Amino acid sequence: MEHCIVCATRGGQGSRAVQREAIRRAKASGNTLVFLYVLETSAMGPMEQSLLNSVRAELTWLGKALVNAARLRAREDGVDAEVVIREGDVREEICQFLDESNASLLLLGAPRGTTTTIFGDDAAERFARAIQRDTKVMVEIVRPDFPRDAA
Repeated sequence: MEHCIVCATRGGQGSRAVQREAIRRAKASGNTLVFLYVLETSAMGPMEQSLLNSVRAELTWLGKALVNAARLRAREDGVDAEVVIREGDVREEICQFLDESNASLLLLGAPRGTTTTIFGDDAAERFARAIQRDTKVMVEIVRPDFPRDAA
């Protein structure tokens, strides 16, 4: 795979904002765009195997729906995109995919309600710095637009 832009997505307003930015960047640069969704079932805690299988199937379906909707938005904007779904630890899977894919940039969406802090030390920024440190791939955080009149 040539250099690509990877957009890690999980749903929510942060993901919609980062998907728009990823599409814009891929269109401007001509780089391949990959929407990456990581299913992390270990975060759900212990449960019966039959229930775990059902939850895994539902979350996989949701992940496919999310990345395919993102791919459709990209296609509507003239950008071909690939989709990748992985299962495991989110950070480990993102790092492994970045290493395998020859990525030049990872875009992450920050959850609504997070803001850039004076010291740049919120959870999203710590996560991004750790991935950038481990992979040497540039990582940027895209935050959803906040209403100007919010208190």
